[in-house]
Amino acid sequence: MKRFGPSLFFVSLICFLPVMCVQSNESSIASEDEYLGQRPPGKSPEIFAPGIVSDSGWAEHCQIAISPIGNEIYWSAWTSAYPNKNGDNTEQIFYSEYRQGAWTKPAIPQFINNHLDNINGGPVFSPDGNRLYFYSVDRPGGLGDMDTWFVEKVDGVWSDPVNAGDVYNSQGIDWTPTFTQTGFAYRNFDCLLKYSIVDGKFLEPDTITISDQYIPKFPVYISPDESYLIFTEIKEDSFGGMDLYISFKNDSGAWDTPVNMGPAINTELHERFPVLSPDGKYLFFVRHTKPDQDIFWVSGDIINEIRAKNQQ
Repeated sequence: MKRFGPSLFFVSLICFLPVMCVQSNESSIASEDEYLGQRPPGKSPEIFAPGIVSDSGWAEHCQIAISPIGNEIYWSAWTSAYPNKNGDNTEQIFYSEYRQGAWTKPAIPQFINNHLDNINGGPVFSPDGNRLYFYSVDRPGGLGDMDTWFVEKVDGVWSDPVNAGDVYNSQGIDWTPTFTQTGFAYRNFDCLLKYSIVDGKFLEPDTITISDQYIPKFPVYISPDESYLIFTEIKEDSFGGMDLYISFKNDSGAWDTPVNMGPAINTELHERFPVLSPDGKYLFFVRHTKPDQDIFWVSGDIINEIRAKNQQ
């Protein structure tokens, strides 16, 4: 079982239904209060929740996680507020929850309070919202340097972290998964892996090839019905660095050649960590703004537009 040390982890940091349909995860929050009460974006990406999520006091990292009913939002960021033993910044998870008609101030979740001198990041909700997955470095009881863990909600309270198991945590740097509504999970590092999930446990994965010419980098996003995949890559048609690409599954079940998501999404800066909101309305991603990084969001209609253009 090959393991990668912390040095590779830090090097790597440097280097549903289709959107046209409404998913069944209905929010109990009034529309004006959804998404931290932010004004929804149009077809041009905007910084998400400036001063709340996208804050100058930290550098957001990895995908944002929104609960299926929209009442909890988790994200992770590099921050100096919780230095490691050498005094360096660490990546930590933050969250806000909609309670009694208002969103709470960003805070550290209880389940990482005992591990704030190391890295915790990459939060991802399970499809039913009852589990929250995240990665953690050198957490006691882990199987390697960086493992994926999960907490489970019991009577409205998150449990202590549970290791996701040796089947999942045996493939190098264990980025958190992206889930489908069809009982599968995808994760990526050196290759794209597809896991079946039975009784909450990951089974031995299959290797998925999107294209011999495209190698997804960092965590990918798979649509709930597995009809398209969004990922980060650096290619000749990139706009200056890491760009977001999308591949649609064709009628025969094969993946079409990925296409750059275009200047509406990609810039001369780096874009990565894509994810759609549970209702499919918005695409979120991280852009390496200077001097740090910010989470952006944009109307999910852009996916249908790219799909239609790609089918012409």
